[in-house]
Amino acid sequence: MKLSLVIPVHDLEKYIEPLLCSLRFQECDHDEIEPIFICDCCMDKTHELVERGLRDSYKNMVVLDREYRSSGLGRNDGIERATGDYIWLLDGDDWLIDNYAFAKVLKFFEEYPDEKIVHVGWVSNSFRMHDYLFTVWQWVLCADWAKKVKFTNRPFDDDVEWVHALNATYGLEGTKSITDPFYFYNYMRPGSVMTERIKSKM
Repeated sequence: MKLSLVIPVHDLEKYIEPLLCSLRFQECDHDEIEPIFICDCCMDKTHELVERGLRDSYKNMVVLDREYRSSGLGRNDGIERATGDYIWLLDGDDWLIDNYAFAKVLKFFEEYPDEKIVHVGWVSNSFRMHDYLFTVWQWVLCADWAKKVKFTNRPFDDDVEWVHALNATYGLEGTKSITDPFYFYNYMRPGSVMTERIKSKM
């Protein structure tokens, strides 16, 4: 296995289809990809949609029904279970906008076998653009690195905290980048953690 995807999801039946579609049509050897979905306290049809949308495309897919009530703790479990050489942490309400995203990531590590991490390009409907580096989905990293840095169960900014810890442990300055933007950050969807965070401050 070359690339594991760790994707925590919570009641995303209205929002997960773009991600599933973008994964389904990736132009690569799907046997080299291991999608791991962590269905955290899902009360809707998220699990069913994931199974129906991807099971025929990814025989290595794992879908876990767990109760974490924390995306960070769910990510920890997914990372521990991952068998890939590299790990990419995705969000269930975002999606890939390039059918060759996985192929480009795997090609990078083939061309630079000594590199442990790569930064990937992205676009968004957010005001936070390429100067905002503290989201987990901007980094694809070797499994050894990912498994040594743990998420906490804080309700907000656990990804920011994790990237800061990653930087403190390994140093991200000078990290190579794949400049082609192929990740779409769906900022401020209804019911998202970011939306709830802003509401809590009002």
